[in-house]
Amino acid sequence: MLLIDTSVLIEYFRKLKKDETFFYRLAETHTAFCISTITKYEILVGSNAQQDGFWQKLFERIPAIPFDDAAAMETVLIRKEMKAKSENLGFEDMAIAVTARQKGLSLATLNEKHFKKIANLTLVTR
Repeated sequence: MLLIDTSVLIEYFRKLKKDETFFYRLAETHTAFCISTITKYEILVGSNAQQDGFWQKLFERIPAIPFDDAAAMETVLIRKEMKAKSENLGFEDMAIAVTARQKGLSLATLNEKHFKKIANLTLVTR
């Protein structure tokens, strides 16, 4: 199973030629995907009524892993580590990374710059 970051799904939504997207290429080599509930949140909060149908159909096919108390506590630790190094990363990215780490999943992303800041996280990038 591969955890899909928000950036991968947004690119898939935006491009007319779906076969040119990273998500499409991932589907050629992976058979099972999941997302974090944080990814679902990020997408739906930025979605409008015209887009909601597309996202609902996609989310019916991709399971969402909940962001739970253990994930919250690990995210707090990462935030404190980053702050001590004068680095910054948004809550959503930290939470998605923690979801992947806790479940032992690789994270597919188009945003390598952000996620490479987090230790013990296996990234799948273009």
